Amino acid sequence: MATCWRMSCALSAYVDGNGVTGTSIRRCSVLLFWRIRYLDTRDKQFKDRDLYLETDSLSPEMKAAVELCCEVNSPTMTREVLRYRHLFQEKCPETASRFRQSRFCCLIDYFEDEHANEISPNQMGAVLTGKPDAILFPAGTPKHLMEYLRSADQPIPYDQISLSRQGCDDLACFSRDVGELTESTFLREGPGWLGNYGGNGYVLATAVTDEEIRSFVTIFRRLYMANERGSFLKAASIFVAAVGNNPLGKLVDGEKAQYEAELDRPPDFIPPPGRTSCSFRRKRLIDVFLYTQYAHQPKPGRLQQYNECLASLDNDRAKLTWLFLNELWKCSLHFQYAGQHIAAFFHEYCECKRVSSDIPASVSADNPLVGALEKEHARRDRLFRKKAEMLATEIWKQNGCPEGGPTLFLAQAREQLGRMSR
Repeated sequence: MATCWRMSCALSAYVDGNGVTGTSIRRCSVLLFWRIRYLDTRDKQFKDRDLYLETDSLSPEMKAAVELCCEVNSPTMTREVLRYRHLFQEKCPETASRFRQSRFCCLIDYFEDEHANEISPNQMGAVLTGKPDAILFPAGTPKHLMEYLRSADQPIPYDQISLSRQGCDDLACFSRDVGELTESTFLREGPGWLGNYGGNGYVLATAVTDEEIRSFVTIFRRLYMANERGSFLKAASIFVAAVGNNPLGKLVDGEKAQYEAELDRPPDFIPPPGRTSCSFRRKRLIDVFLYTQYAHQPKPGRLQQYNECLASLDNDRAKLTWLFLNELWKCSLHFQYAGQHIAAFFHEYCECKRVSSDIPASVSADNPLVGALEKEHARRDRLFRKKAEMLATEIWKQNGCPEGGPTLFLAQAREQLGRMSR
């Protein structure tokens, strides 16, 4: 039995504005609030447990570790925060009213029972249904994934499978490209965020550079274009045909179908008042960017399509670009998830059949030191810092080695060295 559920928990931080004046280090006290959703196994009801932690009550080392964990993992917490679960108390500190500034975080898919012990989805399923083999799935889990997770392990009979030379080459291209895609900075960092400041239009901000996005698009295009050698659709079809009714085949086939269906839907976004959705589909959005700004020089037809998409969003280029990056990232998640199974299958097939492909491997795979050399500007900065530190030491000695060390003269050394190096 498959049952859907949603998580509800939050972790917020508040910083005290009172600090030590003068030259002393300002000390900030942080109050952490963590709302955990738990299942009471006695009455089978979901309830909230509110936890608090004032970090000033901890040792300096633990305080620094807890606050670092919250800041590094903000806004979405990882399971790393669970190592500090025992420090939280259900009683709110009497000093809570002193804390004003807040920061919101959350730990996804974490539940407890009434005894504050972590409880897994399957354990919750057993409690709610009374059936020990029940499986509980998060809301929105696609049907093909639920069916796969409920299926029994079934080995793939590699010795009974025979791929054509074309099929091998297509899977070799796909495996190479999906591996590069998985290692990309863009896939790891995501599409960034879209902000609106004071009604002056939207602003797009990303953790990745324009160069990294362009590099990613180059790989993405080969997997996205249906007619490309080793595209996702080709590789998925070859894999599904090869493994037949194996649960992995049904999983990849379902992922492929979901990907194709999503391309034909409007992109996800919060529409302005009076509008229910975008007037264009995700595939059109991706295509107009590929054919006007990345893979090709713009032709009149594609340029008109781009301008139509832009006009439907009130000519807001930041919003349109963010939608493109967001859909680019989400499509790549399909490539990555299904691709791990396809690439593993192809590797095992080649090992079993003792075959290989003539498709060249990634440049970085054949040349592991690509990117290892120091960039020129980094080399200059490093050498400048080194010489400035040496000069600061000499100036410090010339001044009688005063208390505080060479650091006292570092700014002077940098200024002198910079002036003489121009």
